[in-house]
Amino acid sequence: MGVLMLKYKILSVAIIIISILICLVIVMAAFEKSSDLNAYNTAVKYQVNKSKPINILYPTITNYASSNGITHYRLIIPKIGVDCNVRSDTVNAYNAVYHYAESVNPGQSGECGFLSHRTHYSGLFGKLGSLRVGDEVIVKDYSTNKKYTYVVTSNGNDIRWDYQVNPIQFDQSGEARLLLVTCYPPGRKLAAYITHCKLVSTTSIS
Repeated sequence: MGVLMLKYKILSVAIIIISILICLVIVMAAFEKSSDLNAYNTAVKYQVNKSKPINILYPTITNYASSNGITHYRLIIPKIGVDCNVRSDTVNAYNAVYHYAESVNPGQSGECGFLSHRTHYSGLFGKLGSLRVGDEVIVKDYSTNKKYTYVVTSNGNDIRWDYQVNPIQFDQSGEARLLLVTCYPPGRKLAAYITHCKLVSTTSIS
C-alpha cells in the first residue's frame, strides 16, 4: 500500500510539473505574438508617416501643377542670392528648383524637399555649402498669400554616399522642415548633399 501511494504521489507531482510547463509554453508563445504584433503596428505606423522611397538625385517627376510646371511657390535664400521659381516638372530649368512630389508642401508638418543643381543651368545651389545655422530660407506661397520662414539647423553634416541603395523617405508629419538637396561634390553625383531647415514663422506676404 505504501509503495502504491508513493507511485500516486510521484505521478501527481509529474502531472503538476507537466501542467506548469505547458502553461509556461503557452504564456511565452502569447508574449512573443504580442511582441510581434506591437513591432508590426510600430512598423506600419512608421511607414504611414513616411513617403514611398525615392532616389533623391534621380526623382520620378510628376507634374501636379500648371501645364508649364511652375508652381505658385517661390524660394528665396538671401545669403546666397537665390530668388527663384519652384517647379513640379523638372530639375533641369533655369532659375528654378524642383519640389519633390513625395514631400509635403511648404509650411506643412513633415519634410518638404527642394532639389537643384550646383553647376548646371542656373547653378542655384552652387553656394549651398556656405549657409550657416540660423540663416534664413524663405518660401512664398502666392496661392494663399503666405510667407514661410525657415532657418538652417544643419549644413554639411548630411552627405549621403549611399543614396542609390538607401533611398530617402520624406516624413509626412511632425515638425515642419525643409530639405535643400543637391549633388556632391559639385558637378558630380557621387553623393547627395542635404541642408536641413526648420519652420520658425508663417506670415502674410506684404
